[in-house]
Amino acid sequence: MSHEINQMAYVGKEPWHGLGTKLPANADYDSIVQAAGFYTAIERDVFAPPMESPIPDKKALFREDNGSYLATVNRGYEVIQFADVARTLVEAAGDVRCIFHTAGTLGRNGVRGWLLGELPEPMRVRGDPSPIKRYILGYCGHDGTTAITLKNVATRVVCQNTIGAALGEKDGAEWHIIHTTSARVRLEEAGRAFRRLVQGYERFAALGDHLAMTRFSEHQLRNVLDAVLPLPQDAVEHPRLEKARNKVVQLFHAGTGIEGRIQNTAWAALQAVSEWADHHRNTRSVKGKPIEMMKLESIWMGKAASLKRQALAAIANTARIRLAT
Repeated sequence: MSHEINQMAYVGKEPWHGLGTKLPANADYDSIVQAAGFYTAIERDVFAPPMESPIPDKKALFREDNGSYLATVNRGYEVIQFADVARTLVEAAGDVRCIFHTAGTLGRNGVRGWLLGELPEPMRVRGDPSPIKRYILGYCGHDGTTAITLKNVATRVVCQNTIGAALGEKDGAEWHIIHTTSARVRLEEAGRAFRRLVQGYERFAALGDHLAMTRFSEHQLRNVLDAVLPLPQDAVEHPRLEKARNKVVQLFHAGTGIEGRIQNTAWAALQAVSEWADHHRNTRSVKGKPIEMMKLESIWMGKAASLKRQALAAIANTARIRLAT
């Protein structure tokens, strides 16, 4: 069975359910690499007939285990193996009792590898009855564009909204290393970055409390949607976009777990956009890629994460809440 889709059923409702591998309890570095199917990427010269010598500034990346093509990159691109990133994260996690329990690959031919860890003691937001699991995601890719990344993907349990994806580097919730000749040196910084992400959860909890105590109206939410899901200024009707905007408004009033003191708050507005982006937004299918895989890529690394980041900024601006700078 392909490592990039699933090796073992992962029982749960999280967005990554059915993707990747559930790791053994207290998994160490070696067992993580073996269970997740983290292959080695190798370099080969690139030729363009009728030239007999290789193109001087390009190289191609392939999987060593099955020969699958991954990408063509510049010569200055440094290959950092999934196993190297996993080793760094496992070593860094020892000080904070982070437990890695899921890992795998995503994308064409498994071009991106990921490892998900959970911190102890879920986060709580004032007035919200649902706990928030504190996850940290590490991933990198052999596609020429995906940086080595550590990020907060905190997930609200009641609705499985990955609200941590709304945060960025300025919030201390995301950290990147690009694949240059200094990437291997900078990988040593990942341990410190990991600890900064853990500390960033304290700022996130304070922000959540602030959002949950800030009253927010439907009119304000519609202003947010003008920034996040804007309607084109033309005479043509846009029924799909209107439907999406109305769905977010509906979720603001009656989304999963939106009840009690968090109703009509900026926190509820963020949950509404997050629930729509994670669970209701249409994801275009691509031949040969399972829709579940594409949704997870979007939630963690793509459009859904970007929409939530835009929404948080717009909500904070509308409510006059200062974010990290």
